[in-house]
Amino acid sequence: DTNTREDYCKAANVADIVFIVDESGSIGTANFKMVRTFLHSIVSGLEISWAKVRVGIVMYSNGASPQVYLDSFDDKSELLNFIKILPYRGGGSNTGAALNYARENVFIKARGSRKEQGVQQVAVVITDGKSQDDVSTAAADLRRAGVTIYAIGVKEANKALLDQMASYPHNKHVFNVDNFEKLKGLEKSYGLCPDCKKTEKADIIFLVDGSTSITLEKFRSMQKFMKSVVRETTVGKELTRFGVILYSTNPQSIFTLKQYDSKRQVLKAIDALKSPYGDTYTGRALAYALDYFNQDSGGRGALRVPQILMVITDGDATDRSSLVAPSVALRDNGITVFSIGVEGANKAQLEVMAGGDKSKVFYVDNFEALENLYKTVTHVLCNSTKPGKRPCSASVVSQSSDIQTFFGLTPTLKAEAFDFEHHEGDGKLPL
Repeated sequence: DTNTREDYCKAANVADIVFIVDESGSIGTANFKMVRTFLHSIVSGLEISWAKVRVGIVMYSNGASPQVYLDSFDDKSELLNFIKILPYRGGGSNTGAALNYARENVFIKARGSRKEQGVQQVAVVITDGKSQDDVSTAAADLRRAGVTIYAIGVKEANKALLDQMASYPHNKHVFNVDNFEKLKGLEKSYGLCPDCKKTEKADIIFLVDGSTSITLEKFRSMQKFMKSVVRETTVGKELTRFGVILYSTNPQSIFTLKQYDSKRQVLKAIDALKSPYGDTYTGRALAYALDYFNQDSGGRGALRVPQILMVITDGDATDRSSLVAPSVALRDNGITVFSIGVEGANKAQLEVMAGGDKSKVFYVDNFEALENLYKTVTHVLCNSTKPGKRPCSASVVSQSSDIQTFFGLTPTLKAEAFDFEHHEGDGKLPL
């Protein structure tokens, strides 16, 4: 029922969200009205206040024009009334300039950004065509500034352009509809499983590839990823415990599950990691890891605490024929394997390690993307470790629901009246 869902998964309800809206000449007055309607519907579902969700709006064509800063409105009704009268002017389409403008002039403390307080920074770009300037560099700069970018393409929007802008993974941050009328489909699709807040109790060991192909810069990205995952959990002796095993030709336990019981200690230990270099004996490392989940090493499997092995690798296993047996042994001992592949990682091997469970397999094509992947991984991790709850299946949540899911738009649903598992319709719930 609804109460069970709310107890199980808690939606994110604190964020600074800036809509960056294309108003170029190709859109036209009629279609721009639909954009206004879309914005109105999204904002209607947000908890607008200084303490919860703040919204900004930047319109752009030849140049960028700020309509709403993050500190402009703390009253939802006033903001909604303003959205109804957003102007449409037409012109060119310089998306890169708009992204730069938002980073330099809107996502700043002086205009209401709460980045320094750890509040999630989100940009939602809505565009219908190709940009007339460089987008890739501007988008990368915005992502590096700590902003998660969603890209919504309409009509003839360039898919490659949307991918260049959006955060990773693209299937969670890129939305494409073939006409403006279908924007309504995005705002009417409801998230079936809001994000969990934090992983509260689990035994988690990072099994980290330190082979020669991992440069110092790449290893630093792996450390940033691990630290981001740790920050999204509640660390403590009776809560979530962490361990780290580094491997190349041979594996080595750096610290065990019982060694540290504070977040500060774990983060400091991850900062101190040194890459061992060598070959990529992943199968050997998997077999080695099993013993570090036992009681002597701080494991709490006997107490029914969820146990997770998070494998991070960038290459093909040297002992590829030795992956199956230790992966099966881990699962037989109640240990869930998350496989995280970067750049040259073998996707088939990632699936073998995860036991064929694709919801536990994550792949990004570069190390910059790895640093941002933690948001997706920690969502799945949280849902996998909730006590006595059935994890949400990734296949159930439609692409269009992800925007609503992030923003916390979770209207009351009568779950017993709808078969989520076997519905094969358009991805929308009967209302």
